[in-house]
Amino acid sequence: MTATTLAIIAFVVLLTGVSKSGFAGALGVFSVPILMLIMPPVAAIGLMLPVLIVADVFSLKSYWQQWDIKQLKRLQPGLLAGVITAHILIGWLDAAFIKTTIAILCIVFAIRSLAFSQFTLSALNSRIGALSMGGLAGITSTLIHAGGPPLIMYFSTIQLPPKRFVATVAIIFAMMNAIKLIGFISLGLIEVKWVLIALASLPIAFIGNRLGIWLQSKLNTAQFLRMMNFLLLLLGIWLLAK
Repeated sequence: MTATTLAIIAFVVLLTGVSKSGFAGALGVFSVPILMLIMPPVAAIGLMLPVLIVADVFSLKSYWQQWDIKQLKRLQPGLLAGVITAHILIGWLDAAFIKTTIAILCIVFAIRSLAFSQFTLSALNSRIGALSMGGLAGITSTLIHAGGPPLIMYFSTIQLPPKRFVATVAIIFAMMNAIKLIGFISLGLIEVKWVLIALASLPIAFIGNRLGIWLQSKLNTAQFLRMMNFLLLLLGIWLLAK
């Protein structure tokens, strides 16, 4: 591998650590496109999953048992259904259509939330909302490693405190990635070299984890939710452009 390739991989690992521990995985959608600058799409997706799992370990340790059990139970059926559906229909689902749909949802939700600080989409704060957003997160996480936006929209509506918000998303991602790993191995997407690279990146992932926690600690609940909505807006524009 060239120095440029290693530098880009290191940056993606750092970004993943910061994103998971500080901003509920909001920045994760950028990771695969960045890796695609130096490798084919299938290789980028295959490398990204071991990197995500490494970051999951640090996030779980940092936020152990700080998650919201009630919301976790609410979301689990949809998440599981979404991941399984994506694996079954992986050759049929149109990734471009999914990206466009998520992008429009992100932009509309973020603009409404930023323009009207008291805005909440009450329909999301329900069992049907949890099932829908959980299912969408499961599908987008499996296909494009971008399960963050649907979960951020859901949890922004509930207005959880920052630590509980991030902790709940962390355990959700850890569970989804464990399920995805089985599917990815069966599809031949995981190579030994990707696992070795992820393990070698442990120190960088740890630095990203600590940096994300530090950044998140500087924000109160209102500031954190505004930041999440601002990131949703950026994510929506990015996905629409792609």
